[in-house]
Amino acid sequence: MVVNIKPFICKLSFILAGLLLPGAVYVYADEVRLSVSAPSEVAPGARFNISYSVNARPDGFQAPLFSPFRLISGPSQSSSTSTQIINNQVTTSISVSYTYTLEAPTEGTYVIPPAQAEINGQSYTSEAAEIRVTADAATRATPSPARPADQPTQTGTPDSDDIFIRAIADNTSPFQGEQVIIRYLLYTRLPITNYSIETLPSYQALWHENISGSGQHSVSTETLNGQTYNVAEIRRVAVFPQRSGEIRIEPIEVEMSVRMRAPQRPGGRSFFDDFFSGTPFDAFQSVRHAERSNAVVLNVRPLPVQGRPAQFHGLVGRFTMSGELNQQSLAVNDAANLIIRIDGRGNLRLMDQPEITFPPLLDIFDPQITDQINTGPGGITGTKTFDYLIIPRQPGQADIPGVEFSYFDPEQEEYVTLSAGPFELEVTGEAIAGRGEGWQRSDIQSLAEDILFIYTKPVRWRPANSLFYKSTGFYLLTLLPVLVFVVFIIIWFRYTDLRKDQQLLKTRQARKVARKRLINAEKFMKNGDKGAFYDEVFMALWGFVSDRLNIPVAKLNKDNVTAAFENRQIPVELAKRFLEGLEECEFARFSPAGQMSPMHETYEKAMETIVNIEKKLRNQSS
Repeated sequence: MVVNIKPFICKLSFILAGLLLPGAVYVYADEVRLSVSAPSEVAPGARFNISYSVNARPDGFQAPLFSPFRLISGPSQSSSTSTQIINNQVTTSISVSYTYTLEAPTEGTYVIPPAQAEINGQSYTSEAAEIRVTADAATRATPSPARPADQPTQTGTPDSDDIFIRAIADNTSPFQGEQVIIRYLLYTRLPITNYSIETLPSYQALWHENISGSGQHSVSTETLNGQTYNVAEIRRVAVFPQRSGEIRIEPIEVEMSVRMRAPQRPGGRSFFDDFFSGTPFDAFQSVRHAERSNAVVLNVRPLPVQGRPAQFHGLVGRFTMSGELNQQSLAVNDAANLIIRIDGRGNLRLMDQPEITFPPLLDIFDPQITDQINTGPGGITGTKTFDYLIIPRQPGQADIPGVEFSYFDPEQEEYVTLSAGPFELEVTGEAIAGRGEGWQRSDIQSLAEDILFIYTKPVRWRPANSLFYKSTGFYLLTLLPVLVFVVFIIIWFRYTDLRKDQQLLKTRQARKVARKRLINAEKFMKNGDKGAFYDEVFMALWGFVSDRLNIPVAKLNKDNVTAAFENRQIPVELAKRFLEGLEECEFARFSPAGQMSPMHETYEKAMETIVNIEKKLRNQSS
C-alpha cells in the first residue's frame, strides 16, 4: 500500500515554522473556570444531560451527589485543544468536559451541589445547579430538529431511539404451570463494545430457568418505526407461573460501552487536529450507558376444576408415556426391572413418581429416578425415567396393573391421561422355607449386617515387636510439615516479588497474549464467525498497546497513544496502520460496512503491525 505523506510533511513543516518563529509568544487560555450546564426545567421521569466544563486539564474531578436524580450513565469525558498563531503570538485553549445523563424524580425543585476540580494543586468549584421538575415542562419543551431515520445520534449520549431493550413473552395469558419463554432483545443503531446485565428481576410466584445460548450472540437486522436496528438477544428465560392472577416481571437493567462521535469543538479544528486526524480516538469516544427493558405482565389463568383426574399433580405441557418390563418370566429371588419413561415439553422436574399397586408376592425397592433435561431456544424439554427393581419371593402369576399419568394440555385446554401396561410376570421355582409372605424388604437390607462376607484379599503380617515409633516412616512424617512450610514460604516470596513487578510481567508477555488472541481470531475466521473474529483482533491490538506501552485501558485515547508512540520513536506510518486496524475492528461488530471488510486482510495487518512494533521497541531496548 502506497501512502502519500506529502500533505503530512507540509502541515508538519508549517506547524514547526510557527513554533520556531523568532520572537514567538505563547499565550494560554484565560483564568481557570469550572462551569455547569443543565436545563432549568424537566418533566418527571424525563432524561436529561448535565455537563461540567473546565478550561484547563484537571488533575482530578469530583462529581457531586445527584440524589434524588437517578444516574443513568456517565461520565462521558471529552477534551479539545485549539491553537492559533496570530502575529507570532501562539494562543492555546484547552477545554475538558464531563457529561452525565440523569433521570428526573417526582415534581419539585431540587439543587445539585457544586462539582470540584483540582488543577495544579488548587481546587476549583462550580456553581450549584437548580432544576425544577414539573409536568408543565413536557408541554413547553421545544421539539428537537428532525433527522434522517437511518442516521443515529453521534454526539454526547445516546438518544432513547438509538438504543433500547425489549422484553417479549411468547404468551402473556398462560395457564398456571404452563411454560412461557421471555426474550430480552437489545436494539441499537450505535456500535457497542461490551455489556453486562446489572439487575435481574426476582421472578416472584414463578419457577424460572435461564435458557440463553452460550457463546457469541447472533446479530440480525430489523426495521422498527421506519428505522433500521441491529438486534441481539442478550437473555432468554423460561418461566412457569405457580399461581393464577396477574404476575408482573420487573425490567432488567444493562450497562454497556457505546462508541459515539466526539462533540465538535466550538472553535473548529486546529492544524494539530488535521495532522492527527484519521484515528479512531480522534472522532469517537467510549460512553458508559445504562438501559432498562420494559416490564412483562402475565395474566395467568387458573386450571379448570371440571374434569380434573384424581392422578393429576399439576404438570402442564405436552407429554408421552411408555412402560417396559424387561423380563416376563423369572425364578424366585431373581430380579426384574419395570421402567416407566415420560417424555415431553414442560417442567418435568416438578413431576412426582407415579402410583403403582404391586402384588404382595413381589418385593419392590424405591425407584431409581433419572432426569435428562434439555434447555434450548424452544424452552425446557426432556425425559424422566422411573426404574423399579422387582424381586419375587413366591412362585406364581404376578399381575402388575397399568400405570396412569395425567397432565393438562394448554393448547387443547383439557386434561389428558396416559397409561402403560398392565404387565404380567411369571415366577417359577419354590419359595424359601420359613419365609413365604412374611418376607420383608428390611430383612434383605439387614443380610449384610447379620452375616459378613469372607475376607478373600491377601493378609499382610507384621512382627509382634515392631513399632511405628522411631521408624523411618515416623521420621519422614515428622519432617513433612516442616518441608511443606519451607516450600510454602519460598512460593509466597516469589509470588510477592511477582506482584510487585506486575507491570514488567505484563510488558514481557504483551506479544504472547496478543499472539494467543490472534490464534483464536484465526479459528473464528476459518469458521466464518465475523463477530467473534473482530472482537479477538480488536482485543489483541488494544491489549498489546496497553501492556507494551504501560497505558491503562481506561486512559487509552488519541493523546496518550500518540504521545507514547512519539516517545518510543515509532514511525508515523506504523502508528497509523495500528490505529487503522483498530478502527476496522471497532465498527465491524455492529456496522454493516465493517462486517463486509475482508477478514484475512485485517488479520494480516494486525499480525504484521504487532510484530513490527515489537521489533522497534526491542531494538530500542537492546
